[in-house]
Amino acid sequence: MKKRGTSMDILIQINSGNLDTIIPGLIMATRLKNEGADVSVSFQWRALIAFAEGHFEFSPSVARYATKINKNAEKMGLPIDPMKFLEGAKADGIPLYGCAVEAAICGIKEKIPQEIELMEESDITNFLLEAKKVISGF
Repeated sequence: MKKRGTSMDILIQINSGNLDTIIPGLIMATRLKNEGADVSVSFQWRALIAFAEGHFEFSPSVARYATKINKNAEKMGLPIDPMKFLEGAKADGIPLYGCAVEAAICGIKEKIPQEIELMEESDITNFLLEAKKVISGF
């Protein structure tokens, strides 16, 4: 865990539990890390629930393309499993965080994958204040 008073270049917030938000967010984090950025990822309620349940879907606007996406991704050798991206991001040294309070309220604290470090709300808030850039909307 980063210590208070140390800033990071970029904090990516992943708000949705949909495949078409989790995967691009983790891909962006990995690319930024590979470019030398100090990047961290914060997962919010819906993303934490999706990881805890191991249940991921495409958003309604993308769902109609799910068959085509899965087929093309397989041809390209790209995984559609968000756990693979989570494990890869962690292996690349990207800090992955979630809010312990949100996880406790939802009753999923024990189900959160080990790659995601649960932090107290004040620590997450500090990241928002200290990050040079916050990218949200995922």
